[in-house]
Amino acid sequence: MAIFNGTDLVLKVQAAAGSADEFVILHSTSCTLDVAMDTIDISTKDSSGNREIIGGQKSFTLSADGLMDYTSKATTTDPDELFTSLDNRTAVTFTFALNTQAGYKHTGSGFITSLSITGGVEDAPTFSVSIDGTGDLVQTAI
Repeated sequence: MAIFNGTDLVLKVQAAAGSADEFVILHSTSCTLDVAMDTIDISTKDSSGNREIIGGQKSFTLSADGLMDYTSKATTTDPDELFTSLDNRTAVTFTFALNTQAGYKHTGSGFITSLSITGGVEDAPTFSVSIDGTGDLVQTAI
């Protein structure tokens, strides 16, 4: 089993509609992919008092936290792009993978459901973004 440095795991978002460019989300300090599946209870009187279930709808969410930089647009997703996607209620496409292009990548689309920008006294400004997935989450070997 190959263990890797978590710093290499990044969330990339294509925020601009029709853009072929995929960007690393700002200067992230953490990123998360959560995948879940609902269950459907199919217990009957014949279940002998035991719960029986089958798989239901799947869902996924992504989030990232990081440091703000309004000036670096060459390789990062600008907060304006994230806000525009949220404000216009338009889906973004994303890739969640190792920056080293090894292992697996997860791709899909979703809607930005929250964007928070914080600036504390004598502190680096930070951001937080959440994306709720829609449709398929595709896992592909790189």
